[in-house]
Amino acid sequence: MTMKFSINRRSLTRLGAAALVTAVLSASTLITTTATAAEKKIAVSFPNASVIGAVITSLDAAKAKGKEMGYNVIVDDPGTDLNKQINTIKTWIGQKVEVIVVNALQPDAFEAVAKQARDAGIIWITYGQKIQNQDATVGYAQYPDGRALGEYAGRWITDTQGGKANVIILGYEKGVWGQQRGSGIKDGLLAKAPDAKIVAEQDAISPTEGLNVTRTLLQAHPDANVILGVEDPATEGSYKAWIASGKDPKDPNGFVGGMDGTVPALKLLKEGGNIYRASMAIPLVEVGYAIVTTADDFLNGKGKGDVIVPLELVTEKSPRADVYLKQQNAN
Repeated sequence: MTMKFSINRRSLTRLGAAALVTAVLSASTLITTTATAAEKKIAVSFPNASVIGAVITSLDAAKAKGKEMGYNVIVDDPGTDLNKQINTIKTWIGQKVEVIVVNALQPDAFEAVAKQARDAGIIWITYGQKIQNQDATVGYAQYPDGRALGEYAGRWITDTQGGKANVIILGYEKGVWGQQRGSGIKDGLLAKAPDAKIVAEQDAISPTEGLNVTRTLLQAHPDANVILGVEDPATEGSYKAWIASGKDPKDPNGFVGGMDGTVPALKLLKEGGNIYRASMAIPLVEVGYAIVTTADDFLNGKGKGDVIVPLELVTEKSPRADVYLKQQNAN
């Protein structure tokens, strides 16, 4: 009896040890699985992401959506340093992140590193542009969105100025997206107001650049009465330059319009009664969500190609201005 009891006790001890090991292994597996899910990374490289309010809103939406869907959305802002941007992307490739999303200011410069990423099994999404070595584009139709702004300005010129105006275009020829937006603006403008005269074109995408460039151009072309830009920050600067030059901010013959729907531009549009008359606003939250859902689709074999979110034309006193301000917590 003693021997039998001793054997049963050892058996129970072994069973207990086995159960303990099984429990530990199960817990370990659960922890590993949870960590693996949490470590799924969508890495976003976006120049000036930390200083452009609209971009911050969009990427914050991506982070929130990513968390909801089990992804860690990380964002790197290389400023305008192309080499820094590419080096960071190479680091991500070495880390074997699941998805890389890139705002490529110079698309051709990313072909080699994009191929390297895809060869490593990483999904590559280009933000707002298209390159050869990619899985998809998430973003906008740059030319059509620019054209929509140009057409609206052209209709305004036809309706209020008898079809004639002296126009300044603030573009960004250094980036393909800027070239496309600028071409769209000019084509749309002249399609609706063929007698409008483009008196000057110059690069400007920040408020400071817009202010300084417009101030100089207004000195050279004091009769200019329409200013269109590929970025609202630049046209915000133009608005200030207009006032600084002694022009009436409520001039019924003046028109300023930009793109992206930044907070200062939207506030001017919401207020109305001034020369800031239009902006092509980005559906910021929708674009942020699209980054994550597109990445998830490709990772799960359901990707179907590009996801294009059209910008929305917001005009003076439109209630849509308030909608986009709320998205940026600025209403």
